[in-house]
Amino acid sequence: MGGSISNHQYSVSVHGSEKPGQTPIFLHPNAKPYLTTTVPSGASTLYEILKHSESSYAERPYLGVRTSTEYAWKTYAEIVKISHKLGLALKTLSMERQDLLGIYAKNRYEWIATDLACVCQSLVSVPIYEMAQKDNMEQILNETKLKILFLSGPLIKNVIKFRSEGRISYLTTLILYDNIHEEDKQLALDLGLKVYFFDDLINQEDVEGEDNPPQENDMHTICYTSGTTGKRKGAIITHKNLVAVVAGVLSSGLSFNPDDSHLSYLPLAHMMERAVIFTLTYSGASIGFYGGDAIKIRDDLALLKPTVFISVPRLFNRFYELIIKQFNNTSGLNKILIGKALAAKMDNYHSYQQITSTVWDKLVFSSVKNTLGGRVRFMVTGSAPITGEVLTFLRIVFSCPIIEGYGLTESCAASFVTLPNDLECGHIGGPLSNVEAKIIDVSEMKYFTTDTDLAGNKTPRGELMLRGPTIFTGYYNLNEDQSEQNLDNEGWLHTGDIVIRLHHNGAFKVIDRKKNVFKLAQGEYVAPEKIESVYILSEFVQSIFVYGDSFQSFLIAVVVPREEYIREVWGVNKNLDNLSFSQICCKDDLRREVLKDMDRIAGEAGLYGYEQVKRIYLEPKQWSTANLLTPTLKLMRFKAKMHYQGVIAELYSEAS
Repeated sequence: MGGSISNHQYSVSVHGSEKPGQTPIFLHPNAKPYLTTTVPSGASTLYEILKHSESSYAERPYLGVRTSTEYAWKTYAEIVKISHKLGLALKTLSMERQDLLGIYAKNRYEWIATDLACVCQSLVSVPIYEMAQKDNMEQILNETKLKILFLSGPLIKNVIKFRSEGRISYLTTLILYDNIHEEDKQLALDLGLKVYFFDDLINQEDVEGEDNPPQENDMHTICYTSGTTGKRKGAIITHKNLVAVVAGVLSSGLSFNPDDSHLSYLPLAHMMERAVIFTLTYSGASIGFYGGDAIKIRDDLALLKPTVFISVPRLFNRFYELIIKQFNNTSGLNKILIGKALAAKMDNYHSYQQITSTVWDKLVFSSVKNTLGGRVRFMVTGSAPITGEVLTFLRIVFSCPIIEGYGLTESCAASFVTLPNDLECGHIGGPLSNVEAKIIDVSEMKYFTTDTDLAGNKTPRGELMLRGPTIFTGYYNLNEDQSEQNLDNEGWLHTGDIVIRLHHNGAFKVIDRKKNVFKLAQGEYVAPEKIESVYILSEFVQSIFVYGDSFQSFLIAVVVPREEYIREVWGVNKNLDNLSFSQICCKDDLRREVLKDMDRIAGEAGLYGYEQVKRIYLEPKQWSTANLLTPTLKLMRFKAKMHYQGVIAELYSEAS
């Protein structure tokens, strides 16, 4: 698992709060008797946070845009002025308190300025991911009946196409962040759309007026879920929710200050990056935006030199693979030094809980640290699980803490976090001081709150439930019953995640997923995400989609193999140089070899027979956000099932 046993106590129980089939309520040790709801300044809305930051950090650099050689910065005072003027301009466009407006763009300074204009005038922002598939974009525009949409210049073509096809009818006004071709502007005008430009609105001289500050229970944003299990839902997030998440993060052991800088590249259309932005804004930190090409993110990091790096497991896994490859490609004295350095630091990590070494960090690992700019003092991973092997290795080679977080869109992305000096891997820490947590039985999966470990210690297992000031108020425009809102009548959010509470430190560990469970023909329940997390450890497997038909007794999988490993390791002396990867993936001997290694991995992990994949299809094309991945890089299972329905049928027919 990696790491050492933690002495931290992550959660404490509330005496007398037990109910049948449930654990007591668990809190952060510092949360009793009251949950954290406000930041130290006393701010209770995002507007008050903005005014606090303006008065405290007026001339500090706030939002930075990359040029070819440096980052150009706007100060806190400048951004507040821009947001104020933009808010007043929106009033002249007949926007009233709690009206909705859309933001359809990559991360950029104008995105944040627009969101803060909403803060100034109590408007509600509705982000649309710039790579959103057409059905998702259409759903959001029509469900929210958006009239005004801010967008990047190139994306106007998508809007024109949708409008000309009669798929979006409520939209009346476009506000462009960039200049566009005159013909595109004319097409939009011909379709009945008004067209304005962001720079024109913020540079108007004759617009005057006051801000219209929000109340804490006012909506600030409608954030649509990733849609991993079906239709996206718009979570209503209030000012109170977001202030509480900032307060909880700041009281968790993570410290931010005006000298900190952050590279913003995770989509602002999702709550994780929004929570980060508001936390850093309160702290007076600097936020630089990536150049727009995720493939070149290392160039952005080298230029910005951030002090904190916040990402998702998929990118951390990529770092791991690249660094391992780099180390393996060395020779001679360098290879010997790297081996000694890794062994020495690994020993110190497990024996003394140390991640730094004056000698080895300077001799060997400084070049690794410099890939992130050389100034990163801690990293954060969230959105999905990360293996202990990867986490331990990256802590050692980057010589800095890596913190694991857990949250959902519906809980403002931050509900649990590990401590910076806790090196134990495999858990998500404990609840922040702004949230209550409990576990309930999931009898159909044989998870019970009365479960114990081999020593007889209480280790309750079941579905994780959350409650507190960060929990959303419901889904926008969803008229189904309460169960569809994932909230019970006491305000508890059903996360759908199966957890165990560890006895020795009160930390929680995600071990399964309730919502994606399916039943095989023999009556056994299977959780595919748990199984995928095992098979991904195979060196052959880049990505995997595990599926089980309820009329069948075994599992099948679609596997995206690691092309580099296939060609450079498995393919040695197999004359593959002149073959495309699609041709290689058709080879039966490769398919047998991949399945053989998956069987080995499954055996080592202790998967039951019915949890083991029996047939596989090798997919040569990587999945992306353009097809089967959400913007947070999670697999959209329902779309994968539809996309591969022919493959699924063929794999099952092979067996019969």
